[in-house]
Amino acid sequence: MNPSPYTTHFTSANLRARIVKILLIVGAVVTGVAILAQTLSLAFPPITGEEDLGDNPAGVVLVLLIFLLVVFESVIYLTTVVFFLMWLYRAHNNVRAFNQWSRLEHSAGWAVGSFFIPIVNLFVPYRAVKEVWQKSTAPDEAFVVTPEPPATFPLWWLFWLLAGFASKISFRLSLNDSVPESTSTIVSMVAGVLSIGAAVFAYLVVDAIDKRQEETSLKVNLRKFPEPPPPPPNLSMPETVPVSGTTNS
Repeated sequence: MNPSPYTTHFTSANLRARIVKILLIVGAVVTGVAILAQTLSLAFPPITGEEDLGDNPAGVVLVLLIFLLVVFESVIYLTTVVFFLMWLYRAHNNVRAFNQWSRLEHSAGWAVGSFFIPIVNLFVPYRAVKEVWQKSTAPDEAFVVTPEPPATFPLWWLFWLLAGFASKISFRLSLNDSVPESTSTIVSMVAGVLSIGAAVFAYLVVDAIDKRQEETSLKVNLRKFPEPPPPPPNLSMPETVPVSGTTNS
């Protein structure tokens, strides 16, 4: 076994964490505006196929606004997922940089891939994220009792699961013609509120892990590279011997 505990190079995930947090804020704001638009749609009846555009201008504006918000919300969501997984992969790899002998239940690839496997994605991703926070410690702290993460971690996962379930129910209701449109709209609004809660707690989770890793990297001096040794004292440069030129006899 390599005697050096730092065989894996530490690469700060701070930039990716900041991008994820910005995307989470933007997504929460867009979702909030979408909920407001959906609330207005309950007060103003949407345009029907039998009406002209001029008969219900408010309904036309609301339908167009909701459509644009849904598209923008979807783009932000997919972008957030991509950058979140990129951040998680790097943050998980950094655990090995802190202590190569730390026993991990999940690999970086499995932590990312578990989000896409049915049933598994109900519990493994949370356990992987939780493990990253717990194991992002210095080697001298590795054998201490593993602490539990802050309460924001289980709250994030609870809101994430509830928002996913509510979104699926809302989508199925929207495809059912026998269900009143107001019912599917209300369920969609509930899903939006849950997703905002998930975004808030996800922000806190990413921030907590990022700060923990940055502090640990400074504590174990992973950012400092050895400087070349200074030259020995009283070291004089070798004297140059002049080259004698040829003389004319």
